[in-house]
Amino acid sequence: MELQDQYAEIEAIGAEIIAVSIDSEEDARAVVARLNLTYPVLYDTTTAVTRAWGVFNLLNDGVSAPAAYVFDSAGNLVSYRIGETIADRPHAAEVLSVLAAS
Repeated sequence: MELQDQYAEIEAIGAEIIAVSIDSEEDARAVVARLNLTYPVLYDTTTAVTRAWGVFNLLNDGVSAPAAYVFDSAGNLVSYRIGETIADRPHAAEVLSVLAAS
């Protein structure tokens, strides 16, 4: 996973990644293990979080649209990107660019 590959760089600039998965906790943990993810994952098995953020079933596919939100150190939303397809995910370079500018 591209963000995992850049995780040390993201942490070095004082940022954090938190992934959100609507899969069952068991399935999500299996993906975390298979991909060797070291950043935190929120298990949103009830879809409460993704519904609150407006990305659940956004693409009429019964799952959450891929999205990335960037907050500054004061907790203000400074940037976001919501994918137009399930495969349309933000690249690490995009995230790093936004972080560098904020």
